[in-house]
Parts: sequence; structure tokens; C-alpha cells
Amino acid sequence: LFDSYINKMDDPYFISDLKRRLNYAVLQNIDTIILTGTGEALQNIPYLSTLDVILKNMNNPFPIIELQTSGVMLTDENLKFLRDMGVSTISISVSNLFDDDRNMEIIGVHPTLQFKLMDICKKIIDLGFNIRLSLNMTNDYVKIHPIQYFNKAKELGATQITFRELYNSNNNTNEDKWVIKNKLRSDQMDFIKKFILENGRSLYKLPFGATVYSINGISTVVDSDCMNIKKDVNDEVLKYLILRENGKLYTHWDDEGSLRF
Repeated sequence: LFDSYINKMDDPYFISDLKRRLNYAVLQNIDTIILTGTGEALQNIPYLSTLDVILKNMNNPFPIIELQTSGVMLTDENLKFLRDMGVSTISISVSNLFDDDRNMEIIGVHPTLQFKLMDICKKIIDLGFNIRLSLNMTNDYVKIHPIQYFNKAKELGATQITFRELYNSNNNTNEDKWVIKNKLRSDQMDFIKKFILENGRSLYKLPFGATVYSINGISTVVDSDCMNIKKDVNDEVLKYLILRENGKLYTHWDDEGSLRF
């Protein structure tokens, strides 16, 4: 992380600064908050609790709140906290949808924290959340036919799927090397996109350009630019406004220079 992203919740101006930036997001007609982070968002419950209090004091101006998670910290206590906070969708980041052990291996879950995807999905559904499967498109999926993703989603009770192409920064980090070695080939991603176009019903276009399709009753998106690095047709459309740990607002995940204020 850049030094400026260090958690500054103890700063006496932190809460007032956070409120100003949230009010700015309201003025941009943003309707969705995504709770995420460089690690698990639920590792920072004090931050989320502070955000929850501020949002309630603002009369909850963002109707949609979504949590992005690997699923590793979805305890009963944390799920109840999220429900009380107003989270409606839990997006589970999955690197192997069909093999729990392999999924745990790829995302590096400690043996004491490992879980079965079916079990965690049942807990989520029982509390009334929607489930989005955010599929990290690794080469583990090389032999998977597109229809298999949707059949599995139905089995798990998920209502949304995002196919997320893996990102590398070209900085030759260990993470970059892993992604280059393990990401699904572009021709196979093209096959998935072709299947969606031929079998899906186009529903609407998101502000940053991706089209949402319905396939077998499952909302489907291909995210080819999860880090928002490609040049958009409409440069004035921001994909993200990002509140970092320091309470400041950025527009890009990978560039400290994207500071808004």
C-alpha cells in the first residue's frame, strides 16, 4: 500500500472527512456502495461500524450495499452485522467454482478457516441476502463449458454471476507473475462471451459500459476491466469512487495519483 492509505481512524477529523466524501458521492448520483479492500473487508469491523453509523445518520442515501469477500469471515455474527447494516448482496470471490479444496488452495485460506461453498451459500440465503459469484477466471476453468457455470450457480442458489478477467500491473511483481501464468486464455474468455451473447437476454448497460445479461434467470456480467485501467469511450464516466483506509477519495485502485479529494 501507499503510505497515504494507512488507516487513520484515530484522526480527529476522520469522521467529518468521511461524511464530506460520502455526501460528494450522493451528489454524483451514486446508488451503490461496495464494501471491499486490499484484504477482507470484515477484518476492519471498526471501520464498517463507523460507516454504518454515518450512513444511518444520513438516512441511508445509498440503497444498494454489497460486500465483496472470499467468504472466509462470513461467521453468523458477521452476517448478522451485515444484515443490520443494510447489505443486500454478498459477492463471493471464487477461483474454482467446482472444487472447494482447490478454491481454498488458490485463495490461500488457512486450514482452520476453510469452508464448503454450498454451506456458506446456504447461510447467506437463509438470512435473505442475494449471492453474486465473482469468478476469478483462472486456467482452472480451461475445460469448463459455459453452461456449467450457470448450472452450478442454480445449485448454489446464486442469482448473479460476474466473470472477472484477472488483472496484472505489468510491474513484474510476484502477483503479476502468478496472474500471467494462471489466468484463463483470451480465446477461452472469448468463447464465454460468445456464449453469453448467443444465449443471454440483454437487460441494460452499466454506466462504465458493461452489459448485463440474463441467462437462465441469472444476472450475468463480464468484467474485462476490474481495475478500471482501460480507456473508456466516455472518459467522464467514473467506474469507481474509492474510499481508502485514510478516509480519502480516489477513482482508481492502482494509482495514488487518482486522488479526488
